[in-house]
Amino acid sequence: MKVQKRKIGNYQQLYITLPAKICQAMDIEKGTDILISVAGKDSLLLKVISKVIIIIMVGNNRRNIYMAHEERVKLYEKIEEKRGRPLISYFTNLRANASAQMASDVIPEFAKQILEIPKEQKEVDILIVSYGGDPTVAWRIISMLRERFEKVSVLVPYAAYSAATLLALGANEILMHPFSNLGPVDPQLAYKDKEGKIQQFGYEDLRLYLDFVKGDVGISDQEQLERAFELVCKDIGSIPIGVAKRSSYLALSMGEKLLSLHMKDQNKVKAIAEALNKSFYYHGYPVGRKEAKKVGLPVKNPDEELENLMWLVWNDVEEEMECNKPFDPLGIVLSDEKTAKLIGNVPQVQMPINLPPQILQQAINDILNKIEVIQVEPIDYELISASIESTRCISEFKVKGKISAARLPDMNIAVNVVKTESGWRFHKIKKEE
Repeated sequence: MKVQKRKIGNYQQLYITLPAKICQAMDIEKGTDILISVAGKDSLLLKVISKVIIIIMVGNNRRNIYMAHEERVKLYEKIEEKRGRPLISYFTNLRANASAQMASDVIPEFAKQILEIPKEQKEVDILIVSYGGDPTVAWRIISMLRERFEKVSVLVPYAAYSAATLLALGANEILMHPFSNLGPVDPQLAYKDKEGKIQQFGYEDLRLYLDFVKGDVGISDQEQLERAFELVCKDIGSIPIGVAKRSSYLALSMGEKLLSLHMKDQNKVKAIAEALNKSFYYHGYPVGRKEAKKVGLPVKNPDEELENLMWLVWNDVEEEMECNKPFDPLGIVLSDEKTAKLIGNVPQVQMPINLPPQILQQAINDILNKIEVIQVEPIDYELISASIESTRCISEFKVKGKISAARLPDMNIAVNVVKTESGWRFHKIKKEE
């Protein structure tokens, strides 16, 4: 930042040339000057400069936080105008190594969105992209929406798996983009195997294992079947097996309840819930809109305009959350200028064999005196884990932290990631008059 000072009578003037980065962030022309005229001494001028810099930086940060959302608001407005009802968008990050799940802490943020909608509105659209999470969160969200609105529609531009599929089951209609997918709702549990690695399993895995033992292997003796079951209990544990059974009942029951909110045919309700719980033999199975219709879900195809708007919204969120770029702490370290020293050339010393102890010690001391101590500052990182957005307000769950790295004697680089801050931030959108 260049500062030029000029005195005119009792006044002192400052010409401050803003750096290119600040000009770009504030969306103003490069090389913009700020003129300040102040009567007084240099100390007062320094205070003025400090205030100006603080104001510039605060404005810069606020613009960066909400700039992307402001662009999406235009898309949301077009969707609301086309559909004739308010829209709430809910995203959880799909980024590899930094993905997020639907969790109960989102409920208050959803309540804020609902409270911002005018009371005369009786219908609402929910646009969702998520790999799932806590199934009870889907029930709580739909329950809140049903208390307030007569009709709920769900828009799926990309992926809505597991708990996100459950949320869609509670909607009167599901508008699916051609590239979108729902998924099975069979719950998955985690356990540690013998090597300490986290493994996932579902109740259907246990049932099919016993079917395999009886049908494919041909074991029918009750004693042998008991031994086969004991092996499973030894690997997983007896309590987790009971939890898996209970979770399966929960998902089936919740699916039926959500469908019953808008379907009267209980036979159809039960058939859909069982199909999504048991018919697909992989939890990540992608259920496209054609298959979703065959299952019996109230799926509709959006017209071309709405289809394009849904996809543009997701593309923008995908880019902001960096979903196509795995979170790689080591890669971040190696690509940062501040940590370039970690991958620099390392001097190697070859000592002759059988040196006399006195000469060897002297050589070692000389080497130690020439060693350069390198200090590597931690690198800041920031992730958007989840977001709830509309034309009225936005809630973002952000994670901030620091990545530290050190070169080990074996030439490998040790990386440590420390989370320093996380939580939701709410912001109302000011309407232009």
